[in-house]
Amino acid sequence: MRRWMAHVILGALGVFVVACAATPSAPPPGGVQADVAFPSPGTRWVTRTTDQSGAVTTLTFTSLEDGTYEGKPVYRLSDGTDIRIFDRATRNYVASLRDGKERIAVSPHDGTVSWPLWVGKSWRSTFTIHDRDRGRSDTVGVSWKAEAYEDVTVPAGTFKAFKLVSTPGVNNASYYTIWYLPDPGLVVKQIYERTPQHFMGPGKFTTELVELRRK
Repeated sequence: MRRWMAHVILGALGVFVVACAATPSAPPPGGVQADVAFPSPGTRWVTRTTDQSGAVTTLTFTSLEDGTYEGKPVYRLSDGTDIRIFDRATRNYVASLRDGKERIAVSPHDGTVSWPLWVGKSWRSTFTIHDRDRGRSDTVGVSWKAEAYEDVTVPAGTFKAFKLVSTPGVNNASYYTIWYLPDPGLVVKQIYERTPQHFMGPGKFTTELVELRRK
């Protein structure tokens, strides 16, 4: 579970559950909105993740040329080891591949973002995640809300970003807080917290953008 959780914005077997948005109210007049976006091919960025013990993991991401996955158009992203796949229509995560083999698969996608995005919008996502490495599958429910459009400061600088906050649902003993930067369409900060009820026990992981090289 930790492996697939780390893949975001930054996984019962064979079950296909549609991720859907709750019916939202209309956006406020004059409010900031964002539509689907993804860093253009060649864009590179570096993130640093610090866990509750102080251990640090650094990753370099490169946006690749668009492709197809299971016959559908997708965005592709390399983290230096795996190729991460995102649904082109929604920008939501659907799979991770290593050496062409599927390690993680999400049906239909993780539903992290609902478009268009604006402050005050809320939605629910239900999906099935398959961890091929562990031979484990779970159906997961998450509620999301766009709480603010605010300044967020990370090592790469200060950015105006949407603050997205999750609430646990079915089979999901964890919380996310994500700051999403509409241009170029990436997460500049993420806090992932596991509760004591999580099968891996409690934990906290903070990921921040360290460097961004736009293409």
